[in-house]
Amino acid sequence: MPATGEYPLRLVDFDTLEPVQRENEGLKPLLEELLSELRARKRRAARIVVRTGGKTVFLRTDEVDWVEASGNYVRLHAKGEAFVLRDSMKNMEAKLDPDLFVRIHRSAIVNVDRIRELQPWFHGEYVVILQDGTKLMASRVFSDRLDRLIA
Repeated sequence: MPATGEYPLRLVDFDTLEPVQRENEGLKPLLEELLSELRARKRRAARIVVRTGGKTVFLRTDEVDWVEASGNYVRLHAKGEAFVLRDSMKNMEAKLDPDLFVRIHRSAIVNVDRIRELQPWFHGEYVVILQDGTKLMASRVFSDRLDRLIA
């Protein structure tokens, strides 16, 4: 039956479809990875709510100097004060922006903008000195994260 203006016929070459589909299949894992990264960024907190002394304090994450593990709690050091929050270091690390915060020890996360100086220590460890003079020890396990800051 001849093609009319109402229903034009298109020739499809099925041999050329398969390679295109194979190329698109290679993109699928990349797209899934990008989507999961976007979802994770969306979950990162812009502020942290701390209930202390009968009041609620709202801290912007960029105000936090460093985070310290304290048993089943974390201690947020910000604005010259320490705020206690019931959370784990793992959860806190996931909430904080990895471009702004780096974990330097199993019990310490530091705001990169607050680091004044890194002093090499023994066996690949560092002493991290913050702008307010606080000295923290960075363990060997997490030293590769600090090495990326230097590079």
